[in-house]
Amino acid sequence: MIKPTRLLLPLLIAVASLQVACKHRSGVREYTSGPDTPPRAVIKDGVAITLRDQKLTVIRDGKKVKDYDISSSKFGIGAANGSHCTPTGVHAVTKKVGEGQPVGMVFKGCRPTGEVVGVDSPGRDPIVTRVIQIAGLENFNRNSHSRRIYIHGTPEERYIGRPASYGCIRMRSADVMDLYPRVHRGMPVVIERCSQDMYLKTENNSATPRIKIPDKLVAALPQESSLRSRKVTNRRHTLRSSRRSSRSAVAHKDSSGKASKRTVSKKLKQRSSGRKLARRSVRKS
Repeated sequence: MIKPTRLLLPLLIAVASLQVACKHRSGVREYTSGPDTPPRAVIKDGVAITLRDQKLTVIRDGKKVKDYDISSSKFGIGAANGSHCTPTGVHAVTKKVGEGQPVGMVFKGCRPTGEVVGVDSPGRDPIVTRVIQIAGLENFNRNSHSRRIYIHGTPEERYIGRPASYGCIRMRSADVMDLYPRVHRGMPVVIERCSQDMYLKTENNSATPRIKIPDKLVAALPQESSLRSRKVTNRRHTLRSSRRSSRSAVAHKDSSGKASKRTVSKKLKQRSSGRKLARRSVRKS
């Protein structure tokens, strides 16, 4: 007789995969649904990511210098925690990681692991080659840094040009290596729903507002990824508490040692004084 659990397990897996597939399709439709509206503002120097056509464009003095194909979230556009969506709005580069590392180097917590993965390796989907950390500068996307929204290389290069990530901006390894020296800490990164053509057309319009990040805001940008800073903070806290406990234990040990020495010396004095009294009494008798 077949157990009911054996029948239910494949059914539950099928339902879960169907839900993910439906969410994926709805997320992909979100990029192309509706009119191609212009961005609210443009940058003079920085990086513009246009989600409608999955492009990343480097802009200098209001002109396109270089562009690359990218892959944004397969779950669509959004900034909610745990949504795995790609946020829109104004961001800034906080840190670059991976200089000097080989192509395909795997990163965890923005640190190289020593493992190198080839392009389109079966069953592998790590962060590879280079990592560019960004932080949101608007109220609705300020959690981009804590969500660890990165621009990074991916071994799944076959999906580049269409939504496939879990929120990050994925690039081919060769492209992210080419982008890496072009960006710096504090550089604006705008993520827009529109297409590259619409963005560049708006860029040429002198009446469009320009985005400029103040130096004070650049200085206040996070230095490290949130995951690593949390680990370092916890590690420091545990080290401090262990040092305090060890110091208190040593102090207690020292105090108890002094107390024991004092009691021993008192007892020795009492014994010697008792012996002297006994000798005197014997002499008198």
